[in-house]
Amino acid sequence: MLTPHPDDAVWAERTALQLLDEHRAMGRRPLDLHHALRRSLLEALLLRLAHCPDATPPAPADEGRRAAVYGQFLDALELHFRELHHVDDYARLLGCSARTLTRAAQAAAGTGARQVIDERRLLEARRLLDYSAWTASATAAHLGFPDAADFGRFFRNRTGLTPAAYAARKEHRETDSDPPSPSIKRGRRGNAVPGGGVDKQPQGHPKETGP
Repeated sequence: MLTPHPDDAVWAERTALQLLDEHRAMGRRPLDLHHALRRSLLEALLLRLAHCPDATPPAPADEGRRAAVYGQFLDALELHFRELHHVDDYARLLGCSARTLTRAAQAAAGTGARQVIDERRLLEARRLLDYSAWTASATAAHLGFPDAADFGRFFRNRTGLTPAAYAARKEHRETDSDPPSPSIKRGRRGNAVPGGGVDKQPQGHPKETGP
C-alpha cells in the first residue's frame, strides 16, 4: 500500500473525499461530465501517490506485487468500467505496463485483464436488464458501447442470448411464477359455486298440500 508523504497527506485526503463524493453523485451532473470528473480525480490521486518522494515501499515478492496491482486494477475498474474498456487504459492509469497488468490478473483470477473488464461490463448489463426498465439501447449507451448493435453482439457472444431475449426470459419467469386464479366449479344445475363447492339441491319431490 502506498502511503502519502506527510506534506501531501492533507491534499490526498481531500482528493479522496472529492472522488468519493463524485462517485456517489451520479445523476447530479451530465453522465459524460460525471465520468470525466471521476477519472481526473482518480488519475491525480494515483499519480501523486505513485511519484510521491519516500512513499514507495520496499518491493515485495512477485506474488505480493501482482496481488497489489490486481487490487488496484479492481478498484479502478469499479470506478471506470463504463468509459474505460481496454487493458492499456488501466495500465496507463495504474502506472504499469499492459503485460504486468495481464500477468497480475492471470495470477489472481486465472484469466486475462481484458476478460475481467468484459465480465464487469456484462455483470452491469445483466443487472440493468434484470432489475430495471432499461432498454438495450439505453444500456449500450450507459456502458459506453458505440451503438445497440455492438452491445447486442457483445452480450450474445457471452450469454448466448440477445439482450431482448434475456429480458423477455425474465418476464416469462415472472409470469410463470404468478399464482393461478382460483377455479370455479359448476354445480349440478350449472350454478357457479365459489371455492369449488357443490351446489346441492334438495332431492325428491316436494310434498303436496291438501286443498
